[in-house]
Amino acid sequence: MSTKAQAILNEIRALPPQELQVICRELQSALAPAPKCTEEDPIRSARGMFAGAGLTDALLTSRAEERRRG
Repeated sequence: MSTKAQAILNEIRALPPQELQVICRELQSALAPAPKCTEEDPIRSARGMFAGAGLTDALLTSRAEERRRG
């Protein structure tokens, strides 16, 4: 560990417990991997696209199909 990192760690350890908890949560969220496209995201899983890419066309197509059916 570099001396700069060690100094930062020492400063963090010297924080009051409440601030230390906040720092811990922030570090965990910053180091957590980005969520992957899963079935939890219905647009991305159903359409297989990134949000915004072709969604208007997909919506119009879907609405046209609904009108034809009913």
